[in-house]
Amino acid sequence: MQQIKIRWGDLGSPLEPGEYRHELNSVRVTPGDIKLADGNPNAVFIAIRPDFFDTDEPYLLTGVEIPTQ
Repeated sequence: MQQIKIRWGDLGSPLEPGEYRHELNSVRVTPGDIKLADGNPNAVFIAIRPDFFDTDEPYLLTGVEIPTQ
């Protein structure tokens, strides 16, 4: 399984679900991801892409870490 960490702000802090670019990768953002990020550009998500997915398939956001101030 491929895994990367992504800051919400690096995706442009999306307000709508869809596919967004992060460096050379595509990332699928769902309404649940938007709710979890709660507009915090410093929220860090773990994004995964199972090995059985094609390399052109987008990463899927999973766990999120919200940094405290």
